[in-house]
Amino acid sequence: MTSTSFRRWAPRLSPTVVFCATAALLAAETATAQGRPPAEWSFTAGVGALYAPDYEGSNDYKVAPAPVLELSWRDRVRLTTKGGPGLVVTPLAAKDMKIDLAVRYVFGRDQDDNDALKGLGDIRGGAVAVGRFAYEIGSIEFGLELARDLGGDRDGRWAAAEAEYAIGGLFNERTRLSVTPHVSWADDNYMSATFGVTAAQAARSARRYAKYDAGGGFKDAGVAVGVGYRVSDAIYVIGRVDYSRLLGDAADSPLVKREGAANQLFGLIGVSYRW
Repeated sequence: MTSTSFRRWAPRLSPTVVFCATAALLAAETATAQGRPPAEWSFTAGVGALYAPDYEGSNDYKVAPAPVLELSWRDRVRLTTKGGPGLVVTPLAAKDMKIDLAVRYVFGRDQDDNDALKGLGDIRGGAVAVGRFAYEIGSIEFGLELARDLGGDRDGRWAAAEAEYAIGGLFNERTRLSVTPHVSWADDNYMSATFGVTAAQAARSARRYAKYDAGGGFKDAGVAVGVGYRVSDAIYVIGRVDYSRLLGDAADSPLVKREGAANQLFGLIGVSYRW
């Protein structure tokens, strides 16, 4: 059973940006090992380039490196950079079902990342507890991820759901295409910290924002398209494009509506190697 996710990684990008790159690269690596019994120990290294907004809701983009490192014991316990440095334990891995439990570090946001953020202060990153459930029916894998801040300034909860449709052997037996619609939700704390503007922040802001209260609710929805090519049993190359549309109070935030854009685009190219 493969395990792919749309969520995104890059230094100081948002948790919803956090999962894309390493998740995609490690999912690609998982695809190379599909059908083989898990090794006692395995090591994966990969590198990629991620094209993404410089903050969640921005219309300014940057290219960031997307390194991947993972040490795995029987594919049940993993030290990994996927989604941020952390520890992942898989208590259940059946043919069609998988459960992951993790503690990982999620990066924050720096007010120097963009002129639109100046005066708002930094958002500290911190540890996050994560649970992920995946269930596969035929060529479709359904995934649900729940996350809760254990530290950092967001102090929130968020959830993401996806349904990946995968086609193997599209052009030849080495090529794999995936299409993954996805949607995410966040609570009041996450939305307020990421998209809200307090009275104190409004007074300090370089852009002279008005006070804005962002409440919990559906945060974004979109679709990702990925193409992977298996060079060998150990080497996998991937390209991925992900479009998301911010929703509700996230889209109405002055950081998005006035200074950024609700339409968010992410691109990834990378290669991984598994020993």
